Amino acid sequence: MKKLALMLLVLVLPTALSAAEVKGTILKVDKAENRIVLKTERGEETFETTKATKGIEHLKVGARVSISFSEKDGQPKVTEINPDE
Repeated sequence: MKKLALMLLVLVLPTALSAAEVKGTILKVDKAENRIVLKTERGEETFETTKATKGIEHLKVGARVSISFSEKDGQPKVTEINPDE
């Protein structure tokens, strides 16, 4: 049982550590390229959306949002978009 728990931890931990969240204002939505540009406290940042991205309906220029993303293939891939209150 301990080996199974350890194996699960090894498989899940890298995914949990690579996920991140950022807040900002949407500056640009490029649906053709599946990209959004967000103005954050670090400046302008570009993120890629996928078919699995949740909350796509919140993609409106000027909207304040919180974006959860993870690094895949060297690019930040959005997993979820939530309105920032």
